Amino acid sequence: MQERSIKENIGAYKDIYSQLYSALKWKADKRTLMMIAAMYVTNAKEFHLKKYLEIADYIKGNVGAFSYLKSTQRFSIAATLDTTTDDPKTSFHHFIAIYEKLIDNGFSRNAYSYIAAGTLLKVEPMRIDEIVQKTDDIYKGMKEHHFFLTDSGDYPLASILALCEKDSEEIVSRVEEYYQALKKIDFSSGNDLQFLSHILALDSEQSPNVKAQQCMEIKELLHNANHKTKRVYYPYIGMLSFLENKESEINNLLMINEDLNRDKLFKWNKEINFMMSVLFLMSSMTAMGDAARTGLNISIEALIQAQQAAMTASMTAATVAASSSNGNT
Repeated sequence: MQERSIKENIGAYKDIYSQLYSALKWKADKRTLMMIAAMYVTNAKEFHLKKYLEIADYIKGNVGAFSYLKSTQRFSIAATLDTTTDDPKTSFHHFIAIYEKLIDNGFSRNAYSYIAAGTLLKVEPMRIDEIVQKTDDIYKGMKEHHFFLTDSGDYPLASILALCEKDSEEIVSRVEEYYQALKKIDFSSGNDLQFLSHILALDSEQSPNVKAQQCMEIKELLHNANHKTKRVYYPYIGMLSFLENKESEINNLLMINEDLNRDKLFKWNKEINFMMSVLFLMSSMTAMGDAARTGLNISIEALIQAQQAAMTASMTAATVAASSSNGNT
């Protein structure tokens, strides 16, 4: 990722979002467009609206009539292809092949499986069967530990964890160690804590207890700055635990957040603004070792992919509710 200042990242984000909103405001949710803009910024990828729309149209024209990719999800997948591959249209067919391999391994045909397939685009073709199987093993391991918390919405996280070099059993065990360490210091149990434990498991350099304490330190700094520490922010607290100069950087984070909250384009999406602020702050971090940088980059991707999954879930629920309402009138 090329080095860019936070100010440059925010400026690029606002510009890309404005272009997307002008072109797609009647076709996609604002939050989805915010995430797409963030994908280009955090990947330091130049955005060209015409090329991007051509990729989205290509996807729509090359899937079945009832595919999820006929819907707004094609816009997120188009961004994934454009920001992570050199030839998005050719890579789309490889993406579909990965998706089908996930289905063959027991994943459901749903939007989350497409997001997981997008994560695995970077895997070398000769290793794809191995990593798909590893993704399935990790997902099953997650479900064994937390049966009621784990569902298809965790497919993307399982796929990202599968990119780690450790074997699946060790990864799942590590995730559970983080979960229990965080739970002991009063982080609330649930999906958000599980997500946080996944983020921390991407950094194998420090012990679960040390990382848990670092997360508590971040949580307290945010609380002392009168910023709410909702459960939904847990994974982002995990990201911030990578910081070395935590107190000064938290002040920078809050300034970025205030900037976005004041902007007329984003002022009605304060929860997303905080998440974006974390992404922009962390993607600008350059003074860290290679291992930490690798873990950080994967964490940024994990947060974006998981946020896509969350938005997909909320939009699906809204569509079902609307359909049900229309059917009752």
